[in-house]
Amino acid sequence: MVRHIADRVAVMYLGKVVELAPRDALYADPKHPYSKALLSAVPIPNPEVETRRSHIILKGDVPSPANPPAGCRFCTRCPVAAARRHSVEPEWRKLNGGRRVACHLAE
Repeated sequence: MVRHIADRVAVMYLGKVVELAPRDALYADPKHPYSKALLSAVPIPNPEVETRRSHIILKGDVPSPANPPAGCRFCTRCPVAAARRHSVEPEWRKLNGGRRVACHLAE
């Protein structure tokens, strides 16, 4: 639904925006690990394409929104998290094409 009605999309995790991008850019190349996981779960109505896709299965505990972890809120479930992400909150960074992302590794 979002793909068909929005021009820009904000992806949120535990009440914080982690990625903001033009719709087509986000769907073509998500930058935040949570955005990647969300979009990998969206089914594609083409069986040939769908059977070849890989889905990102998030592991780890979902933190309480009332008591989020220090540093990156996604660090307990992030497939690429390192020690730094557990203590330092990622800054909101501008990327090319009017995109913004809050991730230590996004480029």
